[in-house]
Amino acid sequence: MSFKIADTSTHRILFFSVWLLFALIQSALMPLSGEEAYYWLFSKALDWGYLDHPPAVAFFGRLGYELLENELGVRLFSSLLSVSTLWLIYDLIGRKGLRNFAFLAGGLLAVHAGSFLVKTDVPLLFFEVLFFWFYKRFLDRSNILNSLGIAFAIAGMFLSKYHGILVVLFTFISNWRLVKNQYFWVTVLFTIILMLPHLFWLIENDFSSLRFHLNGRSDISFKWSNVLGYVGGQPLVLGPLVSIPMLFALFRRKYTDAFSRALLFVLLGVLIFFFLQSFRVFIHKHWTSIVLVPLIILAFPVLENRQKLAVVFRRLARVSLVLLVLFRVYLIYDFVPKSLPIKTEPLHDWRDWAENVQELSKGMNVVFINSYENASRYQFYTGEPAHTLSTFYFNNTQFDYWGYEDYFRGEPVFVVHNKRGQDFYQTVDAPNGAQIHFRRFRQFNALDKIQVTPIAIELSEDKTQLVGKIKIENPYDFDILSSKREPVQLLLYSLKGERVLAERVLLSDLNIVSNGELIVNFEVVLPEIQSDTQLRFSVSSGNLPGTINSERI
Repeated sequence: MSFKIADTSTHRILFFSVWLLFALIQSALMPLSGEEAYYWLFSKALDWGYLDHPPAVAFFGRLGYELLENELGVRLFSSLLSVSTLWLIYDLIGRKGLRNFAFLAGGLLAVHAGSFLVKTDVPLLFFEVLFFWFYKRFLDRSNILNSLGIAFAIAGMFLSKYHGILVVLFTFISNWRLVKNQYFWVTVLFTIILMLPHLFWLIENDFSSLRFHLNGRSDISFKWSNVLGYVGGQPLVLGPLVSIPMLFALFRRKYTDAFSRALLFVLLGVLIFFFLQSFRVFIHKHWTSIVLVPLIILAFPVLENRQKLAVVFRRLARVSLVLLVLFRVYLIYDFVPKSLPIKTEPLHDWRDWAENVQELSKGMNVVFINSYENASRYQFYTGEPAHTLSTFYFNNTQFDYWGYEDYFRGEPVFVVHNKRGQDFYQTVDAPNGAQIHFRRFRQFNALDKIQVTPIAIELSEDKTQLVGKIKIENPYDFDILSSKREPVQLLLYSLKGERVLAERVLLSDLNIVSNGELIVNFEVVLPEIQSDTQLRFSVSSGNLPGTINSERI
């Protein structure tokens, strides 16, 4: 006896219910990733914005955690938003072809991942689909309801992830005559009103989030591997296997109406935009997740109407589904033999890791070097405070704005480094296979709030000699005093991404009074500075690594 999926309300309810059920089971049984734990910390400190992202992911995380204080609670609204996104897409394609739609959802890696992981892309995709849902109705009938719906969806996208700007931009480019429609301006007005709290937050925080994404990331540098990685990684984002017939389907349809043109402009515009950006920065694979929505909506009618193409599509979807289900089971239960020579970051037993770190720390406060993920995991699984110290070659995180540095100041700390082979650090293997590189410090006296601002910098013709003047500001309510036991140094680093090209000591003893400033002239010789070389000033205190005390320049 075989079961066939039909376009009936019973089968629709069954499909979406089963999809949600498996998402909730997965959410409950998987340990949190470091990024998910980081967003959980966002939700514990609700605000209208964060350094890394707008606030939507924190808001939805807070709603779920108020109901269930565990992994399922953290992920609850990600699962609900994910299945809601699927339903809206299904509605946009006419609520037909449930069989092929089920294969489509089952064959897409991103759709699986979004159903149980806390990612900023999950609310982004929900509001993107909602945007197209209202936009399609707006094209049929311009009225105040559809206009307000579009405004709500746009604000939702912007408050989820700034990438949503691309969806709106390319939609507008596809139909710029919208400016002649009075309801277009109603949408603009209400979008601005809805965005005002976040705009005020940006102004109050000196546009720190925008500056971080534009120039503060540690992975900003040109590498051919970034370009090739972007091009080669897109099939994984868009499929992996089912993307082949889906992309083929794009060439088998016409784009004569405003709605399909908008979808096509968004799909191509986003892919081209990030291709160009790959020459400047490493492109994370999920950054292009917003193209999935137009790809599905455009490709599905062709897959539904072309029998031969649909057969190929379903065969590839079956293979993908089997592999993805196995991977989802593996995320819950580690069935891979330990004897296999596979070295990756552990995916399991992070509670055991956290308890191991807690035991090793012997009651000391824990500080992680350049690992907001592990600092967040540690807090989630132990309930104890932890900090991550962002050093000169890395980038700032939200931890730098939460006040942990002041909370730990002067206290003994247990420091866990993210890199092996550090002098005076010990290493132990955690129960989950992760390595813990640690060292105990008598006092924690990091000085990452000191600000170093270039006044004038000149580079010699051979690009090896740097002459400059800088201003150093001490915002602390205590004097900075260098000593033999706790030396405070001002350093200059030449960087390419996270790679250190050179280190120079500008001041071996930095002393500056509370709320005071110091003007320093310097002259140093560096390896030849290339167009993609970046400079950063850093302050080190004692044996702690130098912190981030200036922008990359």
